[in-house]
Amino acid sequence: MLSFTKATAELGVEDGVQVNAINPGFIRTDRLKKRLDASAEALGITLIEAEQAMVRDSNVSRLGEPEDIAHLVTFLVSSEGRFLHGSLIDADGGQTKTI
Repeated sequence: MLSFTKATAELGVEDGVQVNAINPGFIRTDRLKKRLDASAEALGITLIEAEQAMVRDSNVSRLGEPEDIAHLVTFLVSSEGRFLHGSLIDADGGQTKTI
């Protein structure tokens, strides 16, 4: 994803288009709910316990909310984010442990 973001950002400079990407972690969406439901069923635990296990096993403080990503998008497209170009932002509550 980083290489793709950098490559498209280079093209974006030529066309005057700002290019950035967000790499979200576990965000509370319908897709994640299906994954958690399957995990809960497979392990014989409740949905809440499946969420707690995901948080614990991922070493993050909580699952993300759609609004967490929306706020970041709002920043990126605002004038406040004007100097970001070719950036891949991990919005995953600290799940990504690499630089």
